[in-house]
Amino acid sequence: MTSARSPESAPSAGTLTSPPIILPATDGRQNGPAPLPPPSVPLRVGLWLASRSLRALGRARYAFADALGLAVYARWRDAAHRCATNHQRLDPALTASQAKRRARGSFREFMRTSFDFVWEYAVPPKRMWRHFTSDGVDHVWDALDSHGGGVFALAHYGSWDVAAACALDLGIPLTAVMTRVGDSDLATRIAAWARRHQNLEVLMTGGAARGLVHAVKRGRFDAILCDIPDRGNRVLVDFCGGKVNFTTAPAWIARVAHVPIMCVDCWRDGSKYRMVIHPPIHVAAGDTDQEVMQKVARELEAQIRRVPSQWYPFGRVFQD
Repeated sequence: MTSARSPESAPSAGTLTSPPIILPATDGRQNGPAPLPPPSVPLRVGLWLASRSLRALGRARYAFADALGLAVYARWRDAAHRCATNHQRLDPALTASQAKRRARGSFREFMRTSFDFVWEYAVPPKRMWRHFTSDGVDHVWDALDSHGGGVFALAHYGSWDVAAACALDLGIPLTAVMTRVGDSDLATRIAAWARRHQNLEVLMTGGAARGLVHAVKRGRFDAILCDIPDRGNRVLVDFCGGKVNFTTAPAWIARVAHVPIMCVDCWRDGSKYRMVIHPPIHVAAGDTDQEVMQKVARELEAQIRRVPSQWYPFGRVFQD
């Protein structure tokens, strides 16, 4: 794992111990009220017990995840077909049977990622280093020294929640935005609670723009999923074999706050996760949002092509 120093403004790994289960009083938006109440105590206890159980299972948890992923693949036929079709856009050389096999892999990997979201809940951030390796962390310290913060750009690939836990273990202060989990208020509250429990500052969509700018000006890093946004301003970029909508939020924040954008990949590599932070993308005065986000798309696509089974193209990805 790349050695790293913690800047004075960032919490050290030693201070990022698992906190009491108390919803923070603010969500990062100018000390405004938290938008969601915490889940009930029984649900929090259940999440903790589920996490401890998955930790006890070790890598055997993936056998259960694979079985559930294949069951969802068999049941969710429309999504399975779209996933296979999207994989063929990524790699036109695939036959129909190969594309289906790759789609099954995506469903299995997504379920493994979902299990790991619960698994990491009971992993104190100070112990997360045992479960990942990292490269490119020096780009973060350079950004803090010269700009005070930055933007992390990610895609729906690998595990973005594990990436957050890895970053927090390295002493990188993170702010993230999340939207509703489907149509479920309860699932949304549980997801927000689990992320805040790991010391991740969480903003809810619908009023997060000012909070994101404020966060980077406080020396934090905004973590943003760029591909297939469900709202907000967007641009079409070439990505994974076609035209895909990308949010313009990273370009806007970088331009307004004068901070760099760094693409981040985090994927399962054998028995551990691997997180790679790419060199910064700087937004020049004359750069358009489309030009900036095309650079981001190009960086993120490279890793998806290297390990395509951890890409999750279940919905309508392409606009052409």
